[in-house]
Amino acid sequence: MESNSNQAPRIIITDQDAAIAKGISIVMPSTFHRFCIWHILNKFSEKINAMVYNEQYHLLVRIIKNSEFPAEFEERWNEAMSNTGLQCHEWLQTMYDIRGRWVPAYVKHIFSTGMSSSQRSESGHSFLKKYVNKKNSLMGFITRFNRALSHQRHEELVANHVDLNEQPRVTSSVMMESQMVKIYTKKVFMLFQNEVVKSNLYICSKKETFSNMKTYVVQRLEHGPNFDRPRELQYYTDTDFVSCSCRTFDFEGYPCRHMICFLKKKQVLLLPEKYILRRWTKNAKIGSVCETNASNYMDDSSLQSLMGRHGMLSQKAQVLVDDATLTDARSTFLLGEFEMLNLRVNEIDDGGNVGKIKSKASSQSREVQQVIEDPTGVGAKGCGKRLRSSKEKAMSKGSRQCSVCGVNGHDKRTCPKLTDRSNVGNFSETQYDYDDPQDDERDDATFTSIASSNFYFGM
Repeated sequence: MESNSNQAPRIIITDQDAAIAKGISIVMPSTFHRFCIWHILNKFSEKINAMVYNEQYHLLVRIIKNSEFPAEFEERWNEAMSNTGLQCHEWLQTMYDIRGRWVPAYVKHIFSTGMSSSQRSESGHSFLKKYVNKKNSLMGFITRFNRALSHQRHEELVANHVDLNEQPRVTSSVMMESQMVKIYTKKVFMLFQNEVVKSNLYICSKKETFSNMKTYVVQRLEHGPNFDRPRELQYYTDTDFVSCSCRTFDFEGYPCRHMICFLKKKQVLLLPEKYILRRWTKNAKIGSVCETNASNYMDDSSLQSLMGRHGMLSQKAQVLVDDATLTDARSTFLLGEFEMLNLRVNEIDDGGNVGKIKSKASSQSREVQQVIEDPTGVGAKGCGKRLRSSKEKAMSKGSRQCSVCGVNGHDKRTCPKLTDRSNVGNFSETQYDYDDPQDDERDDATFTSIASSNFYFGM
């Protein structure tokens, strides 16, 4: 309540917790408390007989979600209960008694951005569970929580960049579509564009006329069970406002295909401003969200804390930034003023005195242009020579050396001095010259080598 300027929300979606329901009724009596439809539908499998659940669950879901009016829901629900024999089911009767808090036919007239369950809360829990858990210390929790906020704000900045700098493609010649592509955010425009395209498949015809209201029927050109039912539009002549029975505009905040079909019939080329919700536009966050009077929420005691001063100054600066980013001239002016304010702030000491407080060295350090050089190269851990295999080592040494003759290029298995196995016994004395004693010694050594080699090969 305090963060929302003490204004209670129009609707709150929770589960069926009795304590929460009691607290909302006491603190925010004007707020509509809606029960989460997902939690209720999820209990059907627990409360209903398994055989009846398998046969009738999808029928009950269609009755709940497709009924447009309370009378239609009540008629179809009672018929289903009588056909399945569940009239006396205690839990179903309890859900029927509180149908005004969870059945769409009773609550779609209240704007809730299209939400019918507590999905935003559950998605927030899922998001935070990625960063924090019960085992974190207090300091670790704060660090991880700040990291989660930084990630979330980064995603928001990316979405803002897409909305401001990227424009979806216009698929039709309808001026209304070309108008809203510059106003809506990308996500909402894609939904609106789909409604504009589908509106070409519908026709609008007048039904009844009253004193200050006219009713129209919008139906699809092709009829069939798989197509939308005819919708009824109510056009109030005194306020020049139209509402549709599908409640898309009331529930989600953008015009439905039936309203667009009616506007085209009335030859309204551009979407009137009354049908454009500010929260779905690109400029939704421009301007002050909270009260600009800081005395209402910031006292002197809070100014003594660092976070209190940071929060107040951040809010003031955010308002300036939002206003300045609208034009280039404002942005340039504010950048120059920020530089002057930065110099002025640096001249103020802790006591609030303005003057030459900074030392000479610190003042000169601002004037000297700092040159940032490339960092020195540092080897990564584990870098160095790569381990080579034995085959690579052998190949790097060059060709092999024969152990018999000492010549490179072959080994003892292919040495030319060694004869084949069949030639071992063919040595004759005519092959040797016995006149020289030194030749005899060399021949004996050669013969010994050949004999030992042949013995090595198994001879």
